[in-house]
Amino acid sequence: MEKKALMKKITDKVGTESAISVVMQAYNTELMTTLLGRLEENKPKMLGLNKARDHLAVALERVAEVCDLTE
Repeated sequence: MEKKALMKKITDKVGTESAISVVMQAYNTELMTTLLGRLEENKPKMLGLNKARDHLAVALERVAEVCDLTE
């Protein structure tokens, strides 16, 4: 699903201000998870898997998934 459509779905469920707040929290969590994963010493290096991750898309999907649980 497109980011704009996911945000609309979340906004319809919780309102604009709450949607922005919740998505930003999820976005920050995604960033921190990625950073911590890179800092882990014992994590094996995965050659060729240094693809850019769309943290915003992942955050939107997670929040939308939780919103779906309330239906």
